[in-house]
Amino acid sequence: MKSLVFGMLAVWLGTLEVGAQSRPVLLPEPQSVQYGTGTLALANLTLPPPTNAPTDVVFALGEFRKWIREQTGLPLKTVTSAAGATLRYSIQKPGQDLPGTDDATNGNAREQYRLTVRPKGIDIAAETSTGLYYAVQTLRQLVQGTGNRSFLPTVTIQDRPKLAYRGVMMDFAHGGLLTVAEIKRQIDFLARWKTNQYYFYNEVSIQLDGYPTLNYRASYSKAEVRSILAYARERHLDVIPFVNFYGHLHELIRNEKYASLGIGTYGHELDPRKPAVQAVLKDWIGQYMTLFSSPFIHVGFDETWETKRLASDPKTGLNPENLYIDQLAFVSQELKKYGKTLMAWTDMSAFYPDIIARFPPDVVPVIWEYSPDTTNMYRYLNPVLKERKPFFIQPAVSGWGHLYPSADYTYENINLCLQVGLRHQTRGFITSVWTDSVEPLVRASWLFMAYGCIGAWQGKVPEKTGFPKAYTAVMYPRLAGELGPALDHLARAGQHLEKCLGKNTQSLPRGTLVESWSNPFSTYYLTNTAEHLADFQAVRQQTEEAQALLITALQKAAKPDSGMITSLLMTARLINYSAQRFLWAKAITDRWNDAMVTRKQEDYVFYDLTYPCHSLLVDAMDETGELKTAYAQAWLDECLPYRLNTILGRFDVDFGLWRKLHLNVLDYKIQQKKTEPVPMFEVLFKPDF
Repeated sequence: MKSLVFGMLAVWLGTLEVGAQSRPVLLPEPQSVQYGTGTLALANLTLPPPTNAPTDVVFALGEFRKWIREQTGLPLKTVTSAAGATLRYSIQKPGQDLPGTDDATNGNAREQYRLTVRPKGIDIAAETSTGLYYAVQTLRQLVQGTGNRSFLPTVTIQDRPKLAYRGVMMDFAHGGLLTVAEIKRQIDFLARWKTNQYYFYNEVSIQLDGYPTLNYRASYSKAEVRSILAYARERHLDVIPFVNFYGHLHELIRNEKYASLGIGTYGHELDPRKPAVQAVLKDWIGQYMTLFSSPFIHVGFDETWETKRLASDPKTGLNPENLYIDQLAFVSQELKKYGKTLMAWTDMSAFYPDIIARFPPDVVPVIWEYSPDTTNMYRYLNPVLKERKPFFIQPAVSGWGHLYPSADYTYENINLCLQVGLRHQTRGFITSVWTDSVEPLVRASWLFMAYGCIGAWQGKVPEKTGFPKAYTAVMYPRLAGELGPALDHLARAGQHLEKCLGKNTQSLPRGTLVESWSNPFSTYYLTNTAEHLADFQAVRQQTEEAQALLITALQKAAKPDSGMITSLLMTARLINYSAQRFLWAKAITDRWNDAMVTRKQEDYVFYDLTYPCHSLLVDAMDETGELKTAYAQAWLDECLPYRLNTILGRFDVDFGLWRKLHLNVLDYKIQQKKTEPVPMFEVLFKPDF
């Protein structure tokens, strides 16, 4: 009898252990999660009828039905009366589907919800339809199994965000312009992490009436923007116009028609002293305010370095601080007419520490800091704290100088900004995604965008070491075994590449991308490759492991996931090539110099370098050509054609380098241009673009 009891106890304990191990990953982590015993079979779940329900409620329940079908293959049933449904909901306040300007000061209850799953049904109690939408996002993560075996664990969850405003800023000014379909994919993605703001960073990439030649065929129509706004609103994301109204306007000022608006010559910044500047901005502001309904607008006002540079000449009589405040005051007055809450960056305080005191009282300062450096953080934050102004804080995905974002650097930057922001009662948190260097595919940043959004809801960032595993378990549950490790390999490849490259970053902090296209045969880079040989080889080893996993995942993936995996695979191949081109240059020069200079015998050196099927120079040509085609396909899956040729030209130049060397080495062999002693490869052939 004792043995039977102990046996039953062991089985029961084993069942509990299996149940605990199989509990789903929830991101963001809810404030309170209490699991019970038993499960709810999804085959027994029924939805209430949409009759008389508000549009936002119908949408949330419709999305839940769609997600369940996608995840499990199980169609949920709708019953004829709410009383007969096993999914029940209550909403306290109608409307309020987007953040208001007082969410951070009115108790921040708009997005809270209580979710209870029992063996016989689901109950959701939400403050607004936003809370209902976030509750069904959590339900989506709780689902386990497929088909008739799919189920939800019994659980009670209470949740609300730590921060009222949780946004992502997407750069639509510098790099490729995402297609409208890709922007909507991003919005769906961000909604999964309960993000509620999407900052549309634009300089001249939205078509405005009266400016037909401005970025022609490289901008979004107003109709396209309206479709994005409507799509985001359904998912409770407020799309906020983010327009630079002072600096970063080269694409306007470079046009002869508007060159006189600039403070320099074909430069970057407007001249606040000119009435024509105010006339243009009044027109722009009117058009933007008609297009965007958000109560917020971010006006940039960062990096006005051109004015500061020109002011160094005393003959100009320029006072950059006064000009900045004059321009900010003008823009603020104009936006007041539309009842907007204006946000602006504060980096000018690094040069003029008292400038924050001169900000118009209605302007909300936004502190940006893109490094995990506490000193830099407080250099910008202290002037704001001194004036006791409410503020937002803005970290960034460190991807603008890398093919794959610098992972640890990004995690630490987001973590520092969140900790410091919460310590000083930040109103909101904005994770930036910049595309300055154009080449990196934006999808490589999605992991890190999620990291920032999750941290802003939870009030703490996820544990960074295990984050790729947890993230892929939520995003790609059937592919997590491949994708989680692949992301780790990409991050490690980037760490190794940062040890090899990054001295010349072209103002892209710590970036490896600029140098990755440098002449690998130059004396400096041949020496650099020899010194960092092991790290260059490790880059290739890590990216090859990533490629193997991504190819396996691609073979198993459903169509909706294949685009993301293809982008990551393209990224892995590009990083691999960044290392290969330096390693191949060293291998080519070493092979020639050993045979022809040191040992003074051909020893099949021409075969190894130029054999038309497989040789080092042919390898390089093959890989460059293949990458160009694959890259163009990956780019166009994300972006409009604008700026694509700027990048494809890099492949053409590189192909020309390898092809020219191939011909020169063959010519040397054919014509027997031999001298004694034979010069070293880099001296004899002078490899250059």
